[in-house]
Amino acid sequence: MEYIVRKVLNLRLFDDDGGKRWAKNVMDKQFEVLCVSQFTLCVTLKGNKPDFHEAMGPDLSQQMYQEFLKQLGAAYSPDKVQDGKFGAYMQVNIQNDGPVTIPLECVPAGPNYSMHLQNDVKKADKRAGKQSSSKVKSDEAADSSPSESPSSPGASGLT
Repeated sequence: MEYIVRKVLNLRLFDDDGGKRWAKNVMDKQFEVLCVSQFTLCVTLKGNKPDFHEAMGPDLSQQMYQEFLKQLGAAYSPDKVQDGKFGAYMQVNIQNDGPVTIPLECVPAGPNYSMHLQNDVKKADKRAGKQSSSKVKSDEAADSSPSESPSSPGASGLT
């Protein structure tokens, strides 16, 4: 998660004052960061029907997403990190300079990946003073996913 937070804040996506491309990051420009959980990035197709079985379950993904937001705010500025309501249908109006899309992925780290996810959530809960209640079903389920989505904040689609 720390890798994704660092990348979101330090990617040089913006021009400098002299017009040099790819020179400044979001912190240099003092921009806001809008985070939107999007489990649909973990879609597979079964014929013509979308299948989201590779997406992280809602309880664990919401905890991971909240931890991502907390770490992002701590590394930058909490008032500059904005998000919508987790799991809600939202209409997001943006003006996009681009088109530029940079997917960030954090590939699962072997057979103990689900244990690492649970440990991240437990650490977050411990800092928040509560006990973790979410569990990943099995190592196989977590290892079957080739990457994480922003709803399981191991990846961010920057658009």
